Amino acid sequence: MKFIKGMIIGGMATAGAVMLYKETMGKQNKMMMKKGKQFARKLGIL
Repeated sequence: MKFIKGMIIGGMATAGAVMLYKETMGKQNKMMMKKGKQFARKLGIL
């Protein structure tokens, strides 16, 4: 059950990160990636 839950959460996080990446194809890109990584660490994914 934990594996399935992890796959669902991971899939949603990846989809969200891809959407943010596509929207911010500029100077804000590095900042958004940094914020995304911080958020992932806070959730305990990374």
